[in-house]
Amino acid sequence: MTSCPFEIGDTVIDRDDSLAPRSVVVSLPSKAAADWLMYGGVTVAQANPQYPADASIVVVVAVNDVDRYLPEWDAETPLARSTLNEAGIYYRASPACCLTTAEPDENSPTDLDDINAAEIEDCNRS
Repeated sequence: MTSCPFEIGDTVIDRDDSLAPRSVVVSLPSKAAADWLMYGGVTVAQANPQYPADASIVVVVAVNDVDRYLPEWDAETPLARSTLNEAGIYYRASPACCLTTAEPDENSPTDLDDINAAEIEDCNRS
C-alpha cells in the first residue's frame, strides 16, 4: 500500500474535479483502494482506475457538512465509517494521490452562524 501524506483534519481538494467541494480528512483507514467498498458495491480502485489499486484511502467530508453536522468534532480524532453512517453524513473515500492539500477558503463561512448570517445578508441585497 502506498503512503498517505495527509492527517486527520487536513483540508483537501480533488485534483481531478474542480467542482468538488473543499473537504476535511476524517479518517485514514489502513486499506488499499482495491479493498475499500464504496456506495454501489464497487471498490475505490474500480471507481478510480487511473490511480494505483494499492493507493492509500482517505475518507473525506465536505467542509460545510463538518461544520453543520459535526460541530463538536475536534478535527483530530478519526471518525469511524459507522459513525458517519449513523449520523447520515455523506462521505467519500478517495485514493490519497487524487487529493491535494488546500488552504481554507477565507471567503467561505465555516461556522453555521456565519452561514446563516451570509444567507440573510444575501437575501437583504435582493
